[in-house]
Amino acid sequence: MTGNELKTIMIKKIIKKSNCKQNQFTCFSLTRASSFIFQTIIWFSFVSFGIAEAQSSISGRILNGTTNQPVINQKVDLLTFLGQKKSPDTKEAFTKKNGTFSFKNVELAADSPHILLRTIYQGVNYNLSLASLQELKNDQVLTVYETSSEIQAIDVSMPVMLAMAAGNSLLIEQQYILNNNSRPKRTLVHPQMTFQFDTPPPDKINGLKTSILGLAGIPLPQRPLERKGGGFRINHPMKPGLNEIWVSYRVNFNSNSRALSHRMFDGIEHSRLFVRPSTLQVAGKGIESIGIDSRTQSATFHIKKIAKGGLLDLLITGEAPEHSEDDGHDHGKSNPEFKVVRLSNPVFKQNVFILGAVAGLSLAVIFYALGQQSRHRIQKKVRKGKKKR
Repeated sequence: MTGNELKTIMIKKIIKKSNCKQNQFTCFSLTRASSFIFQTIIWFSFVSFGIAEAQSSISGRILNGTTNQPVINQKVDLLTFLGQKKSPDTKEAFTKKNGTFSFKNVELAADSPHILLRTIYQGVNYNLSLASLQELKNDQVLTVYETSSEIQAIDVSMPVMLAMAAGNSLLIEQQYILNNNSRPKRTLVHPQMTFQFDTPPPDKINGLKTSILGLAGIPLPQRPLERKGGGFRINHPMKPGLNEIWVSYRVNFNSNSRALSHRMFDGIEHSRLFVRPSTLQVAGKGIESIGIDSRTQSATFHIKKIAKGGLLDLLITGEAPEHSEDDGHDHGKSNPEFKVVRLSNPVFKQNVFILGAVAGLSLAVIFYALGQQSRHRIQKKVRKGKKKR
């Protein structure tokens, strides 16, 4: 069973077990992810065959979510994607005194429009994606926030960790949730660091990758920078609410006694560890076995609380087969079909957007499904905090 097949089965199992009456937040997020994928598939289908183009008008306003005031004289970019062979139609406008903007005679594919509204406020990109004719009829609200280099109300957790053995090596994926609960709401911006994480010693790992889940769940690759004192950092802006970060890497060992250790800068309240093959033995302080999932053939463990700056120590022993080159993992090797592309401030080209959408499509549902329980718990904490205030 390949890595991607394992994740697919896990998603189906999570969706099957979801109870919409008891966990409306989970069901809404899963439905939203499914809706995004359905709309994307439809869009690509129409792009392939070519659609008769139509014209429409799009209007809206830019609201400052920190001050709750309209943003005046703010530039707004509108990108319309019409087909693979056509360059995106780009328009720009500036907001008026009441923060409103409008675009007239917008050319779009009549049956499957795809519009992207974007503005850059205090150096941070804010986007709004529109993918249906019904959405285009509404007045759009693009919310921006004031920035701050210091925000105290930041909570970081690591709800999910995946470990798959391949011979004597381990393929690791970790999900982090950064909750920016600033009041009033502000975007955390710092040129040096907005998020930090640790790994085993850099000379022991390869293929280190870091991504932020962006608009519609599409992963935005980030460049991890070495942190003074060890570990790594990224400086991507962290907007108000939940920010989801994924870290992946491969660790090589000399034997099948795989000792994995690194610091948890922000600690752990609780985390779920998935290990495959399930025949491997897992030991470590605060590691509690939950059982073996018969469908995914993975062993599941609960990682108990780790204090800030404490060590996550795991010992994973046992034989594991080597994975073939087409097992769904790139093992740190470059893949020419999916090159890392960062969206710069200038209006990006259509082929970059399509590349990001295709690469992120297969990951979007995985990230949504694995993160549901952690997001739900954080949302409950946020609501409780509001009630207390």
